[in-house]
Amino acid sequence: MLSPRLRLAILVAKSAGAASRLVGNKGETLPGRILLAIEPEAISLLAQNKEVFLVSATNGKTSTTKAVAAIVSQLGPVATSGSGSNLAWGAANALMSPAPYAVLEIDELHLPAIIAQTDPTVVLLLNLTRDQLHRMHEVKRVADRWHVECSEATNTVFVADIDDPFINYAIVNATNVVRVSFGGRRHPDGAVCPRCGSYLTWTRGNYSCTCGLTNKICEVKLKKGSAAYRNAALANIVGEVVGAPPIEFTELELERSVTKEIAGKNAHFRLTKNPASWTEALQSQLHTDVILVLNARQVDGIDTSWLWDVSFAILKGHRVIVCGERALDMAYRIHVEGIESHVVENFDEAFALTQGSEVTVLSAYTAFFELVM
Repeated sequence: MLSPRLRLAILVAKSAGAASRLVGNKGETLPGRILLAIEPEAISLLAQNKEVFLVSATNGKTSTTKAVAAIVSQLGPVATSGSGSNLAWGAANALMSPAPYAVLEIDELHLPAIIAQTDPTVVLLLNLTRDQLHRMHEVKRVADRWHVECSEATNTVFVADIDDPFINYAIVNATNVVRVSFGGRRHPDGAVCPRCGSYLTWTRGNYSCTCGLTNKICEVKLKKGSAAYRNAALANIVGEVVGAPPIEFTELELERSVTKEIAGKNAHFRLTKNPASWTEALQSQLHTDVILVLNARQVDGIDTSWLWDVSFAILKGHRVIVCGERALDMAYRIHVEGIESHVVENFDEAFALTQGSEVTVLSAYTAFFELVM
């Protein structure tokens, strides 16, 4: 039974959201903000009547959350945030739904607090890599926070890709864990054990430490594959934990990518926001014409020094065009690697220089949504 205060908060929040949409706004975070302003305990109160599933990572949160929501929806109605709103007010907004299940994408820094407030049934942890240094700082900072909360959440089942040593460290003391390995892969920040500080021993993508941290001991062992493949497999393991039938996803469904026809050509947009996502995208199929779009606004990460953590060698032989607010940063970075490019002011100018009928566009976060939405 909801308290009168919580009922009032929900009514005001939903009304504000409806009014916001009437004037042309999406109204996706405003209701949650208002709900928490009136009733700060709303998340924990609303979660009491639901089975809650949380998904967090540096990369792949949004698409994998949609996959988990599709799987869990076979058991009953699911509340989720289709927009990818992953802070506390996004969770609050989704939890106002009367659905008995909630599948929530949660920002890395906010995950410990949301676990504590929702006592989730399952938490899916995909990866931890360098992202926005001005906000996240180094990977170990996030892993330490996760480690503490995962150890305390004794009612929760954690599904974890332990090929990432930071994920393995986060859940090493958790009570209920499904450890998953895809045969190992190197981690760009994995020289030192996040648990004890000793050097990790790496052999063909598998690691071990004298303290016992290793990806060689797991409950589920699967074949190697792309990030999209791994995330689809992990989503289905979450479903298996609660008895939901598996769903087969294409890799395209688990990538943040969109194809649009522009001036008679197919532009294949892919979100690339940090070293891990750039590396994954550069390993995918690239067309002869490749447009790189780099911004550095707050949500992109205002520090572009991470460009030096990515190898762009695969772009040799491609017709590369660079634009965006930090185009010169990108152009200089790839120039150092022996890749020449055309630098232009905006995307329209970049697209006008393409010559083929298929164009690959690798785009920063803010530019991606401006160009495809």
